[in-house]
Amino acid sequence: MYNSVPILELKRQARAKNHRAEALYKAANYGASLDALLWIIGTAVGITLFIWSARTGPWLAGAVMLASAWLIIWMPAPRWNGWVGSAAALTAKPLGRLLSFLNPVLSRISDLVPPASRAHVHTGLYEKNDLLEFLTKQNKQLDNRIPESDLSIAYGAMSFGDKLVSSVMTPRRKIKLVGAGDSVGPLLMDELHKSGHSRFPVVKDSAKGANPEIVGTLYLKDIIGHDGSGKVKDLARKDVYFINEESTLRQALSAFLKTHHHLLVVVNNFEEIVGVFSIEDVLEQIIGHPIVDEFDSYDDLRAVATKEAKQEHIEQDHQEVVPPDPATS
Repeated sequence: MYNSVPILELKRQARAKNHRAEALYKAANYGASLDALLWIIGTAVGITLFIWSARTGPWLAGAVMLASAWLIIWMPAPRWNGWVGSAAALTAKPLGRLLSFLNPVLSRISDLVPPASRAHVHTGLYEKNDLLEFLTKQNKQLDNRIPESDLSIAYGAMSFGDKLVSSVMTPRRKIKLVGAGDSVGPLLMDELHKSGHSRFPVVKDSAKGANPEIVGTLYLKDIIGHDGSGKVKDLARKDVYFINEESTLRQALSAFLKTHHHLLVVVNNFEEIVGVFSIEDVLEQIIGHPIVDEFDSYDDLRAVATKEAKQEHIEQDHQEVVPPDPATS
């Protein structure tokens, strides 16, 4: 019973003033010494019952053996917040005192058992899919206290490496290509704003060609506040990087880190442009939802300080508290 709940969870519940957890933690905290004591007590009780039943009659010995087998093999694992947990909590205080007194001896007994031969609970996880299924079940668990956003990030981090760029990229039909010779004016600015993107591939000639040559990248922020004169090639950045559509998102992330560029042009095996892929596309696959940040004054020291102060205040107001055990309330 004392090992039915992980020791860390018992400690958290005890800090939350859960009286049953406080009682169980006093005994469970002894770890190997508790196991040694329970083993000694169990062995002594078993030998006593066997000798007593053997003297009383064979039928009683059989009944004792059947009852013991049921308790060990078929009896469902007791829940710590049930009646078995209540009984264990009542015995935890005297058991804790006994452990405190016998711990020097019990710790030496437990040290006699080689670490490799000690029983370890198997996680039941063998492959990545097992871990992904575990994260899904954890999110549906009634007493789960892990935020759904954290579980979503863990799930996305485990699964994003198997996805291909072609499944996440923005296809060519949805790309806004800009000609290097186009004039930077109100009309172009309005078209770029309406596209919803912040980076645009710049082509050498016409953007309507079958397979235009990409010669640069135009950032929307570079034309904000511009006087509306000049050509796109005057404001575009000359660096262009490519990635194959069959590459994985893990390979794409590596490309972003190596190039320090936030936009990759996606091509197929025939060197044809099939789409574009941004760093936000990778991050969205990891966090599990689109990146939305309405705050854009990162160059304003006062605005940033005020934003963080408000965020800390909100987190304090919504700080999660470990719920009390309903069985003790």
